[in-house]
Amino acid sequence: MNAVPPPVDERPVMSRTDRFALGATAALAGLVALGAAVGGVLSVVQAVRDDPLTISGFELVNARAPEVTEPVEQVTAAWYDSATLSVANLPDSARWLFAGHSAVMALSVVGVSLALLWLALRVLRTRPFGRSVTAALVTSALLIIIGGTAAQLLEAAGRAAVVDHLGPAVTGGAGSGESLLAFGLSVDLAPISVGMALAVVALAFQIGARMQRDTEGLV
Repeated sequence: MNAVPPPVDERPVMSRTDRFALGATAALAGLVALGAAVGGVLSVVQAVRDDPLTISGFELVNARAPEVTEPVEQVTAAWYDSATLSVANLPDSARWLFAGHSAVMALSVVGVSLALLWLALRVLRTRPFGRSVTAALVTSALLIIIGGTAAQLLEAAGRAAVVDHLGPAVTGGAGSGESLLAFGLSVDLAPISVGMALAVVALAFQIGARMQRDTEGLV
């Protein structure tokens, strides 16, 4: 008489802690996407309708030293990097540049958050690999790269439009004292790096999807 083999201890693919963590991640990603969408709409409306409109990040030329540092001997040099202005009667061209900046930033956050939400749901269903997930990751990578770069360009162009609107009174230039830089752009390469990293993750998921299909074909 053949002995009956002992039952195999079949453990679930995911524990309750794993499911809770994935569910919480999906919920948080959904909330972030919703918050970014609402915040983006409000920022666009604010850029279009607020009068005066408060704008920060104007680079200064020949900036004066802060008075608070003058009596301190240890401070050998001091200057202001930028200025914040509240400007009334802005032209629509400048307003729409700032509105575009807010919209692009919000779209990037919403896209990445929705991709994370979809990925968490797929993992909960124990099917993390698939064309839809890969497409979502690739779209998120493009949104981060293009959106992050475009947002910086739009914001810089918006500030330049404001300075042009204010005229020579604020752009006296060298030799005429403190003034605003006509066009200033400091490019942050972080969105490009993050987007490229996410694109590599998308490639890994595409390879995983191919391996998953091959494995299912053997069963």
